[in-house]
Parts: sequence; structure tokens; C-alpha cells
Amino acid sequence: MRSSMKCIRYVLFVFNLVFVICGLVLIVIGAVATKRDLTEFMDNKYLSLPYILIAVGCGIFVIAFFGCCGALKYNHFMVTIYGLLILLIMVVEVAGGITAYLHKGEVEDFLKSSMNESLAQQRKDSMKIWDQMQSKLQCCGIESANDYSKLKLKVPNSCCKGNKDCSPESAWKMGCYPQMFEIAKESIEIIGGVAIGIAVIELLGCMFAWCLAHAIKKDDERR
Repeated sequence: MRSSMKCIRYVLFVFNLVFVICGLVLIVIGAVATKRDLTEFMDNKYLSLPYILIAVGCGIFVIAFFGCCGALKYNHFMVTIYGLLILLIMVVEVAGGITAYLHKGEVEDFLKSSMNESLAQQRKDSMKIWDQMQSKLQCCGIESANDYSKLKLKVPNSCCKGNKDCSPESAWKMGCYPQMFEIAKESIEIIGGVAIGIAVIELLGCMFAWCLAHAIKKDDERR
């Protein structure tokens, strides 16, 4: 019994190292999903998902402290708190993954509406994002360069190769919306998938923690 509990202690310690890596993955995924060229056209309910992941990733570092110390010191209280915190984090991640999946179908209409609004308003900061996006993705306007003509605007140089003087005829033929939609959809799928995948790993850590907590309690009662 003692040898098996000793094994669980070390397994739990290793799990905490895995949690640290998971935390880094969540922070990186969340940070990538908040890139300005995408968030410019997204609503708060979509933006909250990557920020939740970043917060969860940071929280994992704090929670890992309880797991490591509890396992090494064979402390019932710390191991129990660790198990409860991991369970809480797991619930948040699963909720975030489900939310991302449920809202995936709403991205298409909302993204197009936001891009139309952004292009029509012609805000200086927004147009910098448009220029960066059009140069990087080699696209022009929402559906095509004609979007600028409809608004009686000059086609920006970022719509042409080498950022030279641009006209609707010489501009990139593809609009930016299809590519931005794919980027948004992939980002939401990645966020949801990573959150649920890491939650499965955390479930195992939670089970190990409670097994160890139960064993520590029994040992304390025998003393």
C-alpha cells in the first residue's frame, strides 16, 4: 500500500510538470487568438475565450504549487485543495470548449457584418489593420476590390503587389473575408479542442490527487 502511494506521489509530481506545460500551451494559444488583425472584427463573446485560456494557463502555475508541495510533503489539506482547484479549472476549460463549439456557426455572419462596418467607418487604426491584412493575405476588400468602389473610396496600395499605386483592375482578385473566416474558424476550433484535451489530462491528475488525499487521511487516522 505504501509503495503504491509513494508511486502516486511521484506520478502526481510529474503531472504537475505536465500541467506547467499545459499552462504554457494555453497561454500561447490564447495569445495567438488575440492577434489584432483578427480581434478587430470579433465581438466580446468571442474575444473572451482566448482571455479565459490565458487566465487558466496562469492559474495552473499557482495550482501546481499546491500539487507539488502536497505530494512531496504528504499533506492532506494541500493535496485536497489541489484536487478541488484542478476540478474547477477543468470545468472552466470544458465550458470554454463547449462555448467555442456552440458559437462556431455564428462566426460567418458576424465576421462579415463587422468587416463591412469597419471598412465603411474608415477609422485610422482600423485601416492600418486592413493594410496589414491585405498585404499579408494578398486580398482586397471584403469580397473584392469593388467594395472600395461601392463606398467611393480609393483602392489602397496594400491591395496590390509591392504596395504600388493600385486600381480595382490591378488589385488582388480575392476578398479578405473568406480567408479571415477560415482563420477565425480554425482559431475557435483549436481553442475548443485544446481546452477539452487538457481537461482530460487534468481529470487524471484530479483522480490521482484524491487517491493520495484519501491515503494520507487513512495514515493520519492510524497515528
